[in-house]
Amino acid sequence: MKQFFRSMAWCSLVLVLAGCSQPDAPLAETPRAVKLERFGAGHDGWLQMPAMVRQEQRAELAFESGGRIAALLVDVGDRVQKGQVLARLDAEPIQLRQQQAEANLRAAMAQSGERQLQLRQQQTLFDDGASSAATLTAARAAADAASAQLQVATADLALARRASRLGELRAPFDGSVVARLQQPQADVAAGQAVLQLEGQAHLQLLANLPPVAAAGLTPGQTVQATLAGQPGAPLTLRLRSVSSRLDNGATALAILEVARAPQGLRSGDSVLLQLPAHAAGAPSVPLSAVLPRLNRQQASVFVYRPAQRIVVERAVELGSIVGGRIQVQRGLQAGEQVVSAGVGFLSDGQPVMPFQAQTQLGGVQSP
Repeated sequence: MKQFFRSMAWCSLVLVLAGCSQPDAPLAETPRAVKLERFGAGHDGWLQMPAMVRQEQRAELAFESGGRIAALLVDVGDRVQKGQVLARLDAEPIQLRQQQAEANLRAAMAQSGERQLQLRQQQTLFDDGASSAATLTAARAAADAASAQLQVATADLALARRASRLGELRAPFDGSVVARLQQPQADVAAGQAVLQLEGQAHLQLLANLPPVAAAGLTPGQTVQATLAGQPGAPLTLRLRSVSSRLDNGATALAILEVARAPQGLRSGDSVLLQLPAHAAGAPSVPLSAVLPRLNRQQASVFVYRPAQRIVVERAVELGSIVGGRIQVQRGLQAGEQVVSAGVGFLSDGQPVMPFQAQTQLGGVQSP
């Protein structure tokens, strides 16, 4: 019995001591690792803008008159020479229309001759006083109508002969077939594309540039570029022209000529232009560094304060988008560090630590 009361006393003592103990301290917030970029520290030195290679000579061939394709004599990849026959329409309908036009012309000639003869007869009768002025006027109108009908028939025959000549598609220049859009025995309408051809002599590039980048370029200027996915394949380009119109209010079309290029550059290749620093305009930050607001021209970025090891949200005024970056007109000072990614997960005053990438060899930190 004494042992039981002794056990109860120990339990009571433990409970009293537990009630008098201090509460647990709250866990400290773990700083989030963030990637930083120094504003205005040379990231705007070069702009990478995509461009597409194409042949200067190119054509989409179609028949001027509709009909059934009797023969397609080439396929994709075939080399062709200027004047070579590439496709033919079924000749029978074309020949029948030409015969019909010739018959209509003969009929119009006969009727015109008859009307002219009647006009001369009525003129003679009118001069002799045997015919009225109204009869002469009607004969003259009938002769004029017959002459007009003769002109119509003559034009119809010319068109029929033209259709007969253009019943064959011929290559307008030396080149190669890049697309065959129809098959033999297919019925095509007038102007419906059948083949696409490209020349072989002269490559050029098309690029849609933002206004701030296009404004810093002048015709004749040399531009360096690399093939997309092949940084070791440099190209030297020369700016030919820049459009004075903005497409959709966002980009201007630029045409560049190839001055020096690696072997194997083909139409359709993608190229990255390296635009000079003066085309960049105002300093910029990555698009991923911006926290948008309702007003497109205003947004927020997170600025890192190394002394407190925190980030603070700051409103900035935005400019134009250039590549994957956006200009900052006001709100940041050169040299300030901004968070360049993951801003949607941050809050004002949040503790952070700069992200430091590590290599795969021994966990050595990269500089």
